[in-house]
Amino acid sequence: MKIIISGGRQSKSSLSYFNKEWSSGVSGVIFEYDTDSKKIEEMFTYETPKKYRAEKDYSISFKSGSIDNNKLYITTLTEILIISLPNYKLIDRISLNLFNDLHHVVHENNFLYIVVTGLDLVLQYDLIKKRVSNYYNCFREADTWDRFDKNKDYRKLNTTKPHFSHPNHVTLHNNKVYITRYKQEDVLVYEKKGKYIGSIKLGNGIPHDGSIFNNEFVYTTVTGKIIKVDISKEKINKIIDLNKFAKEDCSLGWCRGYNSAKNLNYVGFSRIRPTKFIENIKWLGSKMTDKYKLKMPTRVEIYDNKYSKIIDTIELERVGLNWVFSILKY
Repeated sequence: MKIIISGGRQSKSSLSYFNKEWSSGVSGVIFEYDTDSKKIEEMFTYETPKKYRAEKDYSISFKSGSIDNNKLYITTLTEILIISLPNYKLIDRISLNLFNDLHHVVHENNFLYIVVTGLDLVLQYDLIKKRVSNYYNCFREADTWDRFDKNKDYRKLNTTKPHFSHPNHVTLHNNKVYITRYKQEDVLVYEKKGKYIGSIKLGNGIPHDGSIFNNEFVYTTVTGKIIKVDISKEKINKIIDLNKFAKEDCSLGWCRGYNSAKNLNYVGFSRIRPTKFIENIKWLGSKMTDKYKLKMPTRVEIYDNKYSKIIDTIELERVGLNWVFSILKY
């Protein structure tokens, strides 16, 4: 089995670590990890063309994606790439003027569901008609088009921060759209046709990934927790705190990226950048001391089925992946 890991590579400049996250990536990178041989190999490297990005102080990175029918659907900040597997050939590229800080994409029945974090929005895109077919507002307290202009090219902006909801991930189930929201620490729920249903309160830190495993929604929080939610009741079943594996005075890192394969759990951690550290100082809590070190490297930890121990670690910085977004299996 192959584990596919997506993320970004930062500049080799000594200053790049201290840059804002939207101006530090120089390329998107995809690696494959073979679960049998334990070898990791760089499979695809990509730079966003100039016409699809800001003129300066831009960042290039892969964010989160999904796999369907031997195709990898993956986001850059301003594009959706469709890549064939296992040969990693670029099949198609989609880039719309509304794209800014894309975070995730999933494919179902010739529709793409695209998380446009920069506009606090999820789009439904029709691959046959090649147009947006629905919008899911992720900050319902304000109309999306009162805040943003449909005719503006948001690909040319480095950032639209501050975000009001900052959606991260989208999951589809039973004709519903489930969207994790950073600011509200919840999961927004819509019908696919666009009707708002409600939300699932998660708490326990900023949620990021959301996927379905063994009849449960499994969500990660960037603070190092795994939250399992009953699909039918939409209630939390279990919370697993991975911080029990943290070293003294050292955070695990920015927890993002999850998958389950062969009774093992693959969880991604990215080195905490100073901008992330300052922005999220509250959740670091007691770890904010004079001895605090932002030293834990970018990696994927492999836990046993019950999260009782770490089986192995996939070191990513040594192969040139500075932050991880997606962990997929193929």
